[in-house]
Amino acid sequence: MGNSSGSGNASADDAAKESQKRRLQMELLILDSDLRKLTNEKTMLDAEIRKLRQDGERIRLNLDSKQGRYDLVAREISAKEEENRYLKKKLNAL
Repeated sequence: MGNSSGSGNASADDAAKESQKRRLQMELLILDSDLRKLTNEKTMLDAEIRKLRQDGERIRLNLDSKQGRYDLVAREISAKEEENRYLKKKLNAL
């Protein structure tokens, strides 16, 4: 009887180990799937961030260009207004 109860315990231990092994394998599969999803999301976010940074740089350059043109036009307006006032004074003097 000692032998049969010993082999029964071995069988129960083997079954418990097999059950634990299956549970751990399932956890590993789930973790691996989660890791793949997160890695894909990270890759996608990295690409989006890179594109937004490039867009930001393009916008900054465009803004600088427009600001330069705005300043030039504002100076030209001032010069034309001054010339206009000068010519009106000259006309009134005649």
